[in-house]
Amino acid sequence: MLALVALLLCAPPAGQLLDLRKGTLTYTVVHRLHEVRATSQQVEGRALAQPDGTVKVQVRVRVATFDSGNSNRDEHMREATHEQSHPYAEVKGTMSGVTVPLQQPLETTLHGTVELNGEKQAQDVAVKLQPAGGGVRATFAFPLSLEAFKVERPQLLFIKIDDRAVISGDLRFETAR
Repeated sequence: MLALVALLLCAPPAGQLLDLRKGTLTYTVVHRLHEVRATSQQVEGRALAQPDGTVKVQVRVRVATFDSGNSNRDEHMREATHEQSHPYAEVKGTMSGVTVPLQQPLETTLHGTVELNGEKQAQDVAVKLQPAGGGVRATFAFPLSLEAFKVERPQLLFIKIDDRAVISGDLRFETAR
């Protein structure tokens, strides 16, 4: 009996497991004097597509991997997000009505949770899905409030950046090996 329980606990989940093979995440913030975009290509993630059309998704990125082209600015953002204590930014959530393999482009909503700076906030994210080889390409963009995540907004010339940041992504998931 114990062996059966162990087997059930170790059994792979029903559905198709997809790994994030390639992707970029970008954040954009605005200061009165300029716009800043920082991108990371070191994104990790997985998706589990269930037979009922539900997809569970988890994507994360190390805060230290974002590059804006200005190392001083990037260091300030790592300090503002307490990267030493909270090294990852993460999104977890579920989508409905998605059948894998995807036969045609689809627009759907990820009902999820964003974690940044050790804070979690519920977030609905509009996602565009497209068939891509043996997998799925997902693109999205959504705004968030830095203050809601208790991020001390960096400033230049005594003027803080806007509270609104936009997170965008272009991710390619393929069947797990």
